[in-house]
Amino acid sequence: MNALAGRLAEHVAASPVQRVELVDLYAAAVAFDRSLATTPSARSEIREALDELVAAGQVAFPVSRQHFDTREEPPLPKWVRLPPRRRPGRAPRDVRVWPAALEAAGRIAARDDEIGVLEIAAVFLRDKGASRPSVPVRERSLELFGDEKRLDRLKSTRLFTSGALTMDLLRCHEVPIPFVSQWVAGAPDPRGTALLIAENHHTYTSLLEATRFSAAAGGPARYVGYGTGSQFPSAVLSVPLLSPPPDRIVYFGDVDLNGLQIPATASLNSQRAGLPVVEPAYSLYNLLFATSYRRPTEPVAEHVAAQVAGWMGPLAGQAQNVLTVGTRIPQEAVGYELLMARLPALDAA
Repeated sequence: MNALAGRLAEHVAASPVQRVELVDLYAAAVAFDRSLATTPSARSEIREALDELVAAGQVAFPVSRQHFDTREEPPLPKWVRLPPRRRPGRAPRDVRVWPAALEAAGRIAARDDEIGVLEIAAVFLRDKGASRPSVPVRERSLELFGDEKRLDRLKSTRLFTSGALTMDLLRCHEVPIPFVSQWVAGAPDPRGTALLIAENHHTYTSLLEATRFSAAAGGPARYVGYGTGSQFPSAVLSVPLLSPPPDRIVYFGDVDLNGLQIPATASLNSQRAGLPVVEPAYSLYNLLFATSYRRPTEPVAEHVAAQVAGWMGPLAGQAQNVLTVGTRIPQEAVGYELLMARLPALDAA
């Protein structure tokens, strides 16, 4: 390789881009040998040097002739391209032998963060973690990762969504969102101990105060709870934490699309968990339908209204009509004063 070819080889090797333009090659050649700026043989010398680089596999010419400067002889490429740069290969990862319970997860884990999770799980299992009692997720997360919310984030990653790694394997479990409830001592209820849930917390307060007044006058003992709105389908699973456990779960909420979907969904979740069904507080809903409060909202399609109103049982027709005509009834219409005036309706719920 002649001296000019060697200099051009250094120039293209130092290029930050794959394609080096002819004007840059010419400038590098002149910087190396200033006589090339005026000598008639400059074009031929540069082409000869570039041909040597092509032969050495250090550059490639354009394929199409339209990318050559053919105004004079010999033709010069308007640019040359460096051969593709090799990507640095990944360092081979040490072959890990995982405990049998982690083999499936080990086949999935490819990133360093995933390997790190499995290493922590492996230590937990090695230290007889599988024989430990199941605890709330955030307690185990803090123990394993020093971050009580790490498992909350990990459960949506492929290690968990694939089923290869589970909360049960780490001996922990999700904890349902608890709802506020208070026990009001009173007379035994022949229907069993009831848990009366209000969708909204203002109504919860009124129900609690009216229930206390009623119980002091001989009304039934019961729990009164606040279902935390749309959280109730999850919160209902915390009913077993109450002592004594309720025999009935009775719900009172808004008559609107969301207000009926919440208890219907909660009832399904409750039954799947072996808990009582969530039933409407019929006597309180009768009071609600009898009020004059109707607020405008978007009408609900007939088939949707029929489906969600089904939870209301014998009151389904009235509920469906409220939804389809584009109205809603807020449960606050049955407030403290009305409850105090109609204590038998409260006791019957």
